[in-house]
Amino acid sequence: MKFDLSNTERAAIALAEKNKIDIEEAEKLLFGSQIGLEASDEIKTSYSLQVAFLSCFNAGNRIFKGGVICNIPNDIPNLTNLNGETFNEVLSNLFPFSEEHKLNDSTQKILFGKHPSSVNEIELICSGWQGGINIFNSDINSLKNNHTDVCFGACLASSYALFWVFNKTFSMIENSDKESFGYSLWTNSSEYDWIENINEGPSNISLPSNIWTVGLGHLGQAYLWILANQKRNQGIEILLQDFDTLGKENLGSQLLSYDSQIGLKKTRICADFLNRFGITSKIIEKPFNEFDQQDSALKQFNILLTGLDNIDARRGINPDRFQVCIDGATNGKLINFDSFTFRNLNLLDKSPEEIWKKEKGTEKEILHENLYKMVEEKGGCGILTNVGISTPFVGLFGASVIVSELAKNVVNNNKLITFSGKMRTTGSYSIA
Repeated sequence: MKFDLSNTERAAIALAEKNKIDIEEAEKLLFGSQIGLEASDEIKTSYSLQVAFLSCFNAGNRIFKGGVICNIPNDIPNLTNLNGETFNEVLSNLFPFSEEHKLNDSTQKILFGKHPSSVNEIELICSGWQGGINIFNSDINSLKNNHTDVCFGACLASSYALFWVFNKTFSMIENSDKESFGYSLWTNSSEYDWIENINEGPSNISLPSNIWTVGLGHLGQAYLWILANQKRNQGIEILLQDFDTLGKENLGSQLLSYDSQIGLKKTRICADFLNRFGITSKIIEKPFNEFDQQDSALKQFNILLTGLDNIDARRGINPDRFQVCIDGATNGKLINFDSFTFRNLNLLDKSPEEIWKKEKGTEKEILHENLYKMVEEKGGCGILTNVGISTPFVGLFGASVIVSELAKNVVNNNKLITFSGKMRTTGSYSIA
């Protein structure tokens, strides 16, 4: 039996493992799924809601293959950084635009500026630094619609909403939040008062001018999505480092990639995206190692954001080389597919070599036991199923934490050393 996951949607792996079905059946589930997005007139005057809607529309089209069905006002003024006379035009430039009449009765919907009125609906709420969702038959929270140029809360709320819809559509996790919830990225609060104005951060902030991003997968591309969508992104130059090319399997999880770009270097794809926002970039198309940090030609890039999936590369990071050195990681196993870990390596009392110790035998770990057994029983090589699960909403969740922490390091306020948690419940968050 031949078995190859090289062209398989990463979310399909999660569905196959969860339901004990083969990859072909799992992909049929993805292609039969859809999501509805519906906005009130409030979106016409809210930058935060527009970025949130845009993020849901982008990520949703990647994972709900049956379509993202939109119900929004006509001729919405465009308040985002993307080119387009109207917000409606901005959306249609990302993906084909589907109208509401194509919506199935059972389709889950995300509402913007409207309260949920059925079990299939949630309301996304956000400000510059706060993000959450209102769930039907639970408390209805609201946030002050203050002017802001910051999109951290919008992207965080988008990740929450997309995860909730994905979980509701495919029944992935039983013990997820069933009450309205949210989180303040400014004060790191998920308590009942997270919605209070005291937990909202500054309405504008200047990000560092020279940022080095290493690893341009679902996490690294989400960093760039948030950086580009900041209202004040002028003067930023980003060094993009990755050696990989885009494959079909990446399209469902990576926010900046399209099928017409398959075979291109991810660095070139990301540079082209940033150019649309007026952000300049440089590229390095090789694996990251400790010697790159010694290159005098790169010394101006004193901020490092990593989204690596390689422990050896992480062990080579020299935090002392950077003003801010932040590492982010997700988990490829089903049981932890919604988890994210953040480390500010400048503030930890351990070196990267101490954090990521070499351990014998980890290369033989089986990521997906059900898939492994299924392939083995059919005469295939089970170890070929060892491909990590990744989704765009987990990448967006992690990126919201990381880029907001970068901003907090700039103003030296409420800085985190570590963060770990699962999207299924804010009660799982561990913060130091």
